[in-house]
Amino acid sequence: MGSIFDKIIMNAEEIKKCLPHRDPLLLIDVVHDLKLGESIIASKLLTKDDPVFRGHFPDNPVYPGVYYIEGIAQAGAILAFLTRNDKGITEEKLGFLSSVDEARFRRPGSPNDKIRYEVAIEKMRGPFVWMKGKAYINDEIAAECKLSIAIAPKKGLNK
Repeated sequence: MGSIFDKIIMNAEEIKKCLPHRDPLLLIDVVHDLKLGESIIASKLLTKDDPVFRGHFPDNPVYPGVYYIEGIAQAGAILAFLTRNDKGITEEKLGFLSSVDEARFRRPGSPNDKIRYEVAIEKMRGPFVWMKGKAYINDEIAAECKLSIAIAPKKGLNK
C-alpha cells in the first residue's frame, strides 16, 4: 500500500487559487486528501534553502513552532474555501486567524523533513470556521492546536 504522499489532488498552483499567500509564507506544497466539510491532508517539504532557516537558526536550523500553526491554518483555509464554494458561497473573501487554543509543540522540524498537516472542521457558523489540526513529521506529532478562522470581505484591506 502506498504512502499518503503518493496521492496528489492539488499542487502549488492550484493551492494559490484558494489562498492569497505567496512565498516565502505559502506553507503548503501539496494537498493529498480532501473531504469537503470534513478534513484535509496537506504537506510541505522543508529544504535547506527555505528562507526561515537563514535566520532560525543558521548554525542549527529549526522550523519555528508558529509556522506549524500557520501551516495548519492554511490547510484549514483551503478546506474552508473549497467547502464554502461547494455550498455555493463564492464571493471573494479572506480568512483571518481569529483564535488559537490548546497549542502544543512536540518536535522541531529541520531541512529535509516533510510536514504532514491533518486538519478537521469542528463546526462552521456564519463567517466563522472552527478546526483542529496536527502537524506530523515521520508520523510523530510535531504540533497540534485548535483554531478558528473569521471570513471577512477582501476589500478595504489595503488602505
